[in-house]
Amino acid sequence: MRVLTAAIVSGTVIVSATAWAQAPAPAPGPVPSGPVVGSGNFFSPIVGDLDKAIAFYRDGIGLNVTGNPANADENPALRNMFGLPGAALRWTIARPADMRTGVEIVEIRKADAKAAERRIQDPGAFTLILIVRELELILSRLKATGAPVVTAGGMPVDVPFGTRASAIVVKDPDGHFVELVQPAPVGDAPPPGTPNITGVRVRLTVDDAAQAMRQYQELGLSGTMNVMAEKSQPLMKMFGLKTDVQYRLATLDVPTSGLRIELIEFKGVDRRTVRSNIQDPGSTRMQLQVRDVDAAITALKTAGGVVVSTGGATVDLPGRGGAVTKTAIVRDPNNLFLVLLQAAPARGNP
Repeated sequence: MRVLTAAIVSGTVIVSATAWAQAPAPAPGPVPSGPVVGSGNFFSPIVGDLDKAIAFYRDGIGLNVTGNPANADENPALRNMFGLPGAALRWTIARPADMRTGVEIVEIRKADAKAAERRIQDPGAFTLILIVRELELILSRLKATGAPVVTAGGMPVDVPFGTRASAIVVKDPDGHFVELVQPAPVGDAPPPGTPNITGVRVRLTVDDAAQAMRQYQELGLSGTMNVMAEKSQPLMKMFGLKTDVQYRLATLDVPTSGLRIELIEFKGVDRRTVRSNIQDPGSTRMQLQVRDVDAAITALKTAGGVVVSTGGATVDLPGRGGAVTKTAIVRDPNNLFLVLLQAAPARGNP
């Protein structure tokens, strides 16, 4: 693994392989009939030091962080949602410019925690994918944080993305992966002041892509998958793996939100399963808005998921005006912690 240095230049490989995640995430569609009806923040990394994580995502990546971190000192219900009634929680949200959702960074103290160390090919590894206009602008900031580079050679490489793109993978201070992708420019240059980050998606490394896809289809997500394992030297170089490693990829869309989730399975490379607890730095949460939290829990339990909230049950979170959000956190079979938030009924409905 390498650390960013001052000399950062784009790769020169032209790829003619199958396009990697070609299209942008779809526009939000009609309200679905399945358990999942939307998403919350893109992803929520569990970190060991909130201030270091903020420096990475705000000063390095360029996300917007406003206000002071919040805490759960006076919120026992929230601590119970995590299944950690005696823990100390601090968090903040970092958002790309002009986007409503973002990265919810959570630090957990006063809990028995140890770092969860995963490689990109290990089930449970999570990647935040940012589609950007100027890749080197972000890299020039990340080098100051000492962010480790995963991509072989320590520099961006050309990968298939519609036509082509320049991309690189780095790690945040707690081992979560961040992939930066700059597509080849099309049309006129954007006007001054246009946000650098133009799109976001997420990727979870899984043990079995077909099995994981079925799990999320049961929750109401739709998508596609390349059934046969494929090879791509540029992609494996981007991932920092041997060029003969194969992969299977499933892509799913979260209803109404436009968020795309990729599930990737690697073949022909050493993999290890790292079981982590929600308080362990390196663990990851992802928020899903659901129509019926109990039905979503049942579907996840059938797939092998485990409720980690206190008592193995749902928790009511009090909100403004006496509103209550019914919640639970479930660890899915690939060690992603799914925060299930029961959507409030539309105004005027029971």
